[in-house]
Amino acid sequence: MHTNDGIKVKVNSLIQRIFAFLSVMILVLASVASMAAEPESATMEAKRDYILGSGDMVRISVYGSPDLLTEARLSAVGSINFALIGEVVLGGLSPQMAEKKLADLLEKGGFVVKAQVNVVVMQYQSQFISVLGDVYKPGKYPLDRPSTLSDVLAMAGGTTPNGSDMITLIRIKEGKTTKQTYDLRDLVNKADPASNPPLMGEDILYVNAREVSVLGQVNRPGKYSVASGVRTVIDFIAQAGGVSASGADNIIVIIKRNGKTEKREIDIDQLYRKGDTSVNFDLADGDSIYVPRTPVFYIYGEVQRPGAFRLERNMNIAQALSTGGGLSQRGTERGIKIKRNIDGKLKTLAADSGDLLKADDIVVVSESLF
Repeated sequence: MHTNDGIKVKVNSLIQRIFAFLSVMILVLASVASMAAEPESATMEAKRDYILGSGDMVRISVYGSPDLLTEARLSAVGSINFALIGEVVLGGLSPQMAEKKLADLLEKGGFVVKAQVNVVVMQYQSQFISVLGDVYKPGKYPLDRPSTLSDVLAMAGGTTPNGSDMITLIRIKEGKTTKQTYDLRDLVNKADPASNPPLMGEDILYVNAREVSVLGQVNRPGKYSVASGVRTVIDFIAQAGGVSASGADNIIVIIKRNGKTEKREIDIDQLYRKGDTSVNFDLADGDSIYVPRTPVFYIYGEVQRPGAFRLERNMNIAQALSTGGGLSQRGTERGIKIKRNIDGKLKTLAADSGDLLKADDIVVVSESLF
């Protein structure tokens, strides 16, 4: 008798333990299910803002009418055939708008009283956007929810180190193609919502490579990419091997922003020697640097080395004579003349040793009469 009672106690204790374990597991599973349901609910809510189009597969159910359950793919014109109603166009509507349209048609036709319709998109086939150029994962991406430029760039893995900050959006609407450029720096630095437009199906995003042309009197003219921190005027001149011996102190920078072209002149001497970094601005794809040939002057007559020479900043007649090797044995500083182009005409001017020269001046040193 005592043996049976002991067995019963052990069985009851085991049952209580099993029940307690199952209770805990039920609570854990309920908690996990609740946590998983939150992001799924948010995702479903976002997908209800999707605009239906040709090729999308939808599942339509009507509460209390299981015989009306329909799965259909939208035709080329965005329509489906629905029981009792016939052909109905859902293209251009969100799932929520499609639900209301179907419910209204069922009620007006007298088929269902207070119809409760549910529309779920099973396959997204109508709206895609192409992302091309310098991104990590170029390709076509479905727009299964309202998406902005930054959203789609994120889908494509973002821009590569060689990708430009300037993003080109190409859109075809009503048979017309438009092109608009957006600056990611404005989006990031200024939080400018205008730089992060909403996108539409069939849009094309193109991320250019960062290419800046460096031309003229540099040691290695060509196109250079903005990569590994190369962004400013100094960076690009360094990439091109620096200004050559025949290069001028003043360089020309052509920048293109928002469809407008602007020309700026920069004093290299001021930039390097005086450390004026205010003119060392960032360049973007399509910008260019041009280093013109340095201005020269000519010296002829009674000097040791007649010819053409680089015109230095604030150079005077005395310095020009020194550059030409000085006077010859028959030369004299009296009666030096300058031939200068004034208003398109070459005029001869008397000159003193302290007079400043201009580009393309011709210095003529006369022969001494004594």
